[in-house]
Amino acid sequence: MNERRILVIDDDRAFCASICDGLTGRGYQARYALDGEDGLAEYRRWHAPVVLLDQNLPNMTGLEVCRRLHELAPEVKVIFATAFGSYSRAVEAVKAGAYEYLPKPLDLDQFYLTVRNAFETHRLERRELLSRYERQKSGRADELTGVSPQANRIRRLVELAAASRSPVLITGETGVGKAVVARAIHKRSDEESYLTVNCAAVPESLMEAELFGHEKGAFTGATKRRKGVFELTHGGSLVLDEIGEMPLLLQKKLLTVLEEGRLRPLGGEEELSVDVRVIAITNRNLETEIEAQRFRADLYYRLAVIKIHVPPLRERTEDLEPLARVLLRRLTGRPCELPPEQLQVLRAYPWPGNTRELRNVLERSLILGGEKPDPASLLQPADGHPASVEPPGNDGEIPPLETVERQHILTVLERLDGNRRKTADTLGLSISTLRRRLNDYRRAGFRVPPSGA
Repeated sequence: MNERRILVIDDDRAFCASICDGLTGRGYQARYALDGEDGLAEYRRWHAPVVLLDQNLPNMTGLEVCRRLHELAPEVKVIFATAFGSYSRAVEAVKAGAYEYLPKPLDLDQFYLTVRNAFETHRLERRELLSRYERQKSGRADELTGVSPQANRIRRLVELAAASRSPVLITGETGVGKAVVARAIHKRSDEESYLTVNCAAVPESLMEAELFGHEKGAFTGATKRRKGVFELTHGGSLVLDEIGEMPLLLQKKLLTVLEEGRLRPLGGEEELSVDVRVIAITNRNLETEIEAQRFRADLYYRLAVIKIHVPPLRERTEDLEPLARVLLRRLTGRPCELPPEQLQVLRAYPWPGNTRELRNVLERSLILGGEKPDPASLLQPADGHPASVEPPGNDGEIPPLETVERQHILTVLERLDGNRRKTADTLGLSISTLRRRLNDYRRAGFRVPPSGA
């Protein structure tokens, strides 16, 4: 058993000895190494779940050691400790997969708490990994796919959310997998029911009745009493997708239900008690919406008790390979790997439609390529040539991501004769997101192809 093992890698022998003595006195098994190479060798022998790592080592940087540790064991928790701390170094450490970043001299209370939390996180992730293997054996694959630090953070937050009944706010661009995160929370919860309502798809005049129900005769056409989704989801989770589209009047009523756990159906005289955990999803910046007075600040803070942000795929390209592998297996029903040269092209592409676009590209490549899919050949930037990972020459500049994304969207729209629906489906975007972006482009003075059939 190695649950209490911790490895210290630091070139200060006195510091290592002191820290190891303190850890041993608190029930941990501690060893140390004085440089990066010895530290990696010791890890291969000992496989400690937690590593305390200095950022400045004799024969390699702490960042390189951290990366190589995660190549050996992605689940290892690396705590950086350095006397040369700075914001930029902390950011680099986090990008390299660090669990925490502590300045020297160590605040021992903070350090021991961090170590305890690191071991607990490792234990929970290991339990989840074993559970995932069991689900895979029974044919139920885990939907939370990814190896990046962002993906690991999302998994930790999902576990926290699943263990509580607090509201959850899931944010991120269209197509990143926000609904997948919501389903993962429910699947890990002991809940009776789960429903989703798309606030952008329900007409404003019907939304109140959809959410809270109505009595017979409440309005023209209400021929019988109808339960709303809050009643139907009693004891479970209600997902309010595109919450940023909800009218202000209903936002106030939703806040009342969240605060008091009671609602009054449309046309009703008595209040009903409901026990529903709300999971809100949005691709909008709600802080900006609050400033524009389109979203209530009090509702935002009530929803964001647990906030989970799902980054775009272009910011976590290390997740692209496992995502592609899982998606191809779901599409084909068998293991399927992409060659390295194709993965290299896929990593260089900006993916404006995120995971949804990736799935669409993979599906089209299977239809066109059969046994040998070639998704890289389907990625066509604005110049009409296949995507390339080669950098531009000395006379060229690397365009901003926003420019590449705009050119790609407008090019696809032009090729599809202005058909908004087909363009949205091709790019993996929702039609409302595509329309908002086209409006932004038009206001900025760019030519937008007219709407086609």
